[in-house]
Amino acid sequence: MKIYFALIAAAILMMSVACSNKNTKTREEKVAEFRNSLTETDTLEMLKICDTAMEHLKSKHIEDVLASLYEYNDSTQEVKPLSEEVAKKYRRTFTIYPVLEYTRKYYSFQLEGCNDVKYDVVFATAEQAGTKEPAKTAYMFNPVKVDGQWFLCVKTASDEIDETRQ
Repeated sequence: MKIYFALIAAAILMMSVACSNKNTKTREEKVAEFRNSLTETDTLEMLKICDTAMEHLKSKHIEDVLASLYEYNDSTQEVKPLSEEVAKKYRRTFTIYPVLEYTRKYYSFQLEGCNDVKYDVVFATAEQAGTKEPAKTAYMFNPVKVDGQWFLCVKTASDEIDETRQ
């Protein structure tokens, strides 16, 4: 009987060690695992939603873009529509810095909820800006994959950015 309980205790201990080891993956291991799970279709879908948003901004359809943007909560892995406060902030940004032209600078897959798609944006011609060169800024999105679906999320201060791609 004591051996039986000892075996059960040993099995429980081994399971708890195995489970705790699963949660101790390094960030690099998690990034590699996520990247390995992606397909060419994931890349195409993710870039399509980002490029579509940029085309809508270029066409001055700001409300369409705001309706397609989400906020991502990393701790709960949930996406939700932009809060009114965040939507107001982005409406103002998109109005002050309209997209006249854009170029996708790069994209980077990191984790399910932390990816980068960065665009260089011309928001005023050289003539409008009174300079030799057009006025430029950058827009960055955080497309996230939740339950197999890509969502176009905004970057927040708490989101990590792939510093190697700046």
